[in-house]
Amino acid sequence: MNTLSEKQLHELSSIVRVGMSEASRSLTIWLQRDVHVATEEVKQVSLEIVTELLGPGDMTICACWMHISGGINGKLLFGFDDASGLKLCDALLSRSMKSVEWGELEKSAAMETTNIIGCAFLNAIAQVFPKVPDGQLRQKDATWIPTPPIFVRDFAASIMQFAMIDQVSESDRVLVVEIQFTIDITPVNWRLLLIPDAESLKQLVGIPYE
Repeated sequence: MNTLSEKQLHELSSIVRVGMSEASRSLTIWLQRDVHVATEEVKQVSLEIVTELLGPGDMTICACWMHISGGINGKLLFGFDDASGLKLCDALLSRSMKSVEWGELEKSAAMETTNIIGCAFLNAIAQVFPKVPDGQLRQKDATWIPTPPIFVRDFAASIMQFAMIDQVSESDRVLVVEIQFTIDITPVNWRLLLIPDAESLKQLVGIPYE
């Protein structure tokens, strides 16, 4: 089973904090409001627990996700409920009236926010990631490449099952990086999830973290 030790999870958490520091700075500039990381955690748990990260399984939520490759392959997912997501879009679009549904402008604003967060996060952790097991490539020298974001709206369980399907094919426990945010010291219902694929999980388990 591809299980990381407590030391490995701790070291990965330290790497994630570097990425989230840069993502927070980028979000602060983008939103023109003070954005901080509320919590960040690297954990390896059962699929049943992971499906609840974005909310109750039968709750309808939104997510923007990107495939990532070049360093660790997998998905980067920015998830939020309707109210939190539309509030973000209204702020970006400078609207005084609250949006009540997802139109093309709202989806575009959410995807661009995901792109800004994702690129800042990936660029930062690419600089500090440790050496891969086979010694052929140093992750810090690799370019972590995200695809353009895709917007989806579905049940929370369905979105998470889709995001984790590759890892589930290899193990009954899955690895996910969970990041929460605060804006102007107020928690917001946003989650950024980094989800490596099964092959990348094998690499992570084999890295000799110092």
